[in-house]
Amino acid sequence: MSDAFDEISGNDGDQGRPGRSVLRVLVQLVGFLASIGALGWAVSVALREENRAQLENLQNASVGQIMAIVGLSFGSVAINGILFWVVIRPVHSIRMTDVISTNAIATFLAYLPFKVSLIARVTIHKKRDGVPVLMIGAWFAAVAVLMLAVLGPMALVSFLLQEVNALWWVGVVGSVAVSVVVLIGIARVFYGDRGVRRIASVGIMKGLTERESFTKLHAGFDMIASPWSSAWAGVLRMADVLAFAGRFLVAASVLGLPISGSDALLLGSVYFIIGVLSPFGMLGTREAGTIGAAALFGVSAAAIGEGGASPIAAAVVFVTAVEAVVNLGCAGFGVAWLRISPEKRGSGDGQDGNMD
Repeated sequence: MSDAFDEISGNDGDQGRPGRSVLRVLVQLVGFLASIGALGWAVSVALREENRAQLENLQNASVGQIMAIVGLSFGSVAINGILFWVVIRPVHSIRMTDVISTNAIATFLAYLPFKVSLIARVTIHKKRDGVPVLMIGAWFAAVAVLMLAVLGPMALVSFLLQEVNALWWVGVVGSVAVSVVVLIGIARVFYGDRGVRRIASVGIMKGLTERESFTKLHAGFDMIASPWSSAWAGVLRMADVLAFAGRFLVAASVLGLPISGSDALLLGSVYFIIGVLSPFGMLGTREAGTIGAAALFGVSAAAIGEGGASPIAAAVVFVTAVEAVVNLGCAGFGVAWLRISPEKRGSGDGQDGNMD
């Protein structure tokens, strides 16, 4: 991430080190080619003879089923855009539609290597919305921390209960609420002027807190410390994870595969997390990783064909194909909106009146 910020802010982190720059490009290219190879492998598994029966079921998919998976894919793009908006809202004013549009563009570009998605997101918010680069870094960090505060409890409850039922819902909602409240409490110790004074009271930190750059980075505490923003971010992240799980549940239903709610949640979570963490673009790595996770955890074990060919591969490829079409359409609308919508430079004034 720091490399992208160096590029956007004009700081050449590799100046005088061309060898390192070339090596980085080669690593990205090799990684991307490996990802394409992984996608090819996933498609080949999905198209094996043992899985043809599942693929033939696609012809019988109802309009409702297709619209459901399309709607869930679109929902993920919109949910993440709104999530980014609610997190930055306490410290910087940006139109929700602009953030959703930017997220749509970045989501589609996430298929590519070289951190193109991150660079595009930073560029748009810096040049169009007037958000300082360091504040963007704090913004992304806040989103990441809030994501962990949600995914951690969800993973723990799912591991302990092994199935999605009424107790699972109570456990997930309750544990996520506690996790987010604790995170807000920690952030409120360090947010605002009082928080800066507390940090400055640590001798070695006093000089750091007097720098302008610290103010922009410190905004991350102000974002998380907002009960309104963090609570909504938690709700939206849970909805996003459930949307991913819903995609696999619908895809499996279309293909006639035996899959439970807990299986769908596992597949959706792995698919999402690999997409977030993959350094070479999410295309291919998610598909191969999700198929591997399905085999490792015995997802839909009764449907595993002879020779180890997993019909889950067909569901994974189906989900990716629908998602790619939806993401392309959303990115197109995002570009169109940002072109016709007048620029609105955000202010640094927080809007959350419930901070104190």
